[in-house]
Amino acid sequence: MSSQDLKGEAFKASLPSLLKQHQIFPTHALGQVFLHDEKVIQFILETLAPAPTDTIVEIGAGPGIITKELALHSERVIAVEIDRKFKKIHDVLMSDLKHPPHMIYEDARQVDYEPLLEDLKGRLLVFGNLPYYLTTELILTALQRFPGMSKALFMVEDKVSERLLAKPGTKKYGTLSIATRLFGHWRYLRTVSRASFYPKPRITSALLTLTPNEDESHKTIACDPSFHRFLTSLFQYRRKTLQNALKLSGYWLDDDFGFEFQKFKQDEQLSDEVRAEDLEARQLASLFRMAQFVRSAGLL
Repeated sequence: MSSQDLKGEAFKASLPSLLKQHQIFPTHALGQVFLHDEKVIQFILETLAPAPTDTIVEIGAGPGIITKELALHSERVIAVEIDRKFKKIHDVLMSDLKHPPHMIYEDARQVDYEPLLEDLKGRLLVFGNLPYYLTTELILTALQRFPGMSKALFMVEDKVSERLLAKPGTKKYGTLSIATRLFGHWRYLRTVSRASFYPKPRITSALLTLTPNEDESHKTIACDPSFHRFLTSLFQYRRKTLQNALKLSGYWLDDDFGFEFQKFKQDEQLSDEVRAEDLEARQLASLFRMAQFVRSAGLL
C-alpha cells in the first residue's frame, strides 16, 4: 500500500489490513478498539460542528482516522494518544494537511494542557472515544483541565450512560453524575453498534454530549479535584446516614463542624436519616463549601 493510499479513502476502507501491514495490533490492556464506521464518524463531525477557528482536543487518537477528519475542519487540533506505536501512521496520514494536528504521545491524564490552550480564538471542543476502564477518570480529567470548554462529545460504553444520567437515590448516582451535573447537562445522542469498531468489542457504545451551564460557581466546584475526592470519600459510605458518612470519611472532626452541619440540615430541610446519595448535586456542592469554610476559618 502506497503513502498516497494512506492519505485517501483506502485508509478508512482497510483499517484492519493497514494496521496489520504496519505490524500494529490493538493492545487489549489499553482497551483499544477503533471506530471505522464512516456514517458514525460523519455523525461525530456534524455533532461537534467545528469552525476553522475552534480548538479541538481529542482524547485517544488511536490510528488517527477521526483526528484527520477533525483537522480538515479545524485549524487547531490537539490529539493525545498514549500509545506511541501509532506515530508512524500519523506521520504519513497527516503529512498532506494544511494545518496538521498537534500530536501528543502521553497519558491524557498527565498532559499539561494550559500552555497549549493559550490565545483561544473560537470555541474549545473536546472529543474522546474513551477506553471503557478509564471512562470515569478521563471525564473527570476533562472537567479539571478544560473548565472553559464549550462542548464535549464522548463515546462510552452504553451502560456508562446510566451513571452519567443517574439521579439522587439511585445506585448509579455518584461522583461522575454529580460533578458533571453541576458542570452542565448531558444529552444522550445514539448507540453505536459493535460492528462499527475494529476489533469488535463485546459491548455496545453510546455517544453523549456534555454542554456547560451558565452558573460559574457550580462549574468551578464541578472542576475542582478536591470536590471529586470529597464525593468519592463520602460515597464509600453511601448507605450510612450523612452524618456518619462524614465522620467515617474524615470530614467531621469536631463539634464546630457539627454546629455548621446542623444549620445546613435545617436550611435544606433534611432529616436525621438522610444519606449522601439522597442529596441533589447543588446540596452536595453546598456541603463541600461548608467543609471548606470551616477549614479555612481554622475551626478544624
